[in-house]
Amino acid sequence: MNLLSPDFLDQFSPEHYVAILADIAYADGIDPEEQAILERYASQFGVDLNALPTVPNDLSEVSWSTRVLIYRDAFMLALADGTSSQIEEDRLAELATKMRLPDLTTEELRGWVLDYGALLERFHDLLEAEPES
Repeated sequence: MNLLSPDFLDQFSPEHYVAILADIAYADGIDPEEQAILERYASQFGVDLNALPTVPNDLSEVSWSTRVLIYRDAFMLALADGTSSQIEEDRLAELATKMRLPDLTTEELRGWVLDYGALLERFHDLLEAEPES
């Protein structure tokens, strides 16, 4: 998937993306880190958090690219406070079902998020480990 291709951009729905992420974030009460992430997404896409569209009942009608990004970022958002709660896990499972994402896809996305997090931690460790002269 080329995130810069015109086909991808034409299919991506920033309003639905932010609305669905907000729905997940508020599932178990939102913490400041989750709120900051939502505000950053909304700002990046020019979406008003106070005027989000209603989340459709049938999320399989949302484009594939939007659904994949939503699940990936919803999982990242659930981990923003260090761990995902059972409520968040239940909402993620419900979200995957509503979006008709295959189990293999959600497993691959979760693995990617965890791998990416580990890479970021390794990079952070490199930044912190300035050698002494």
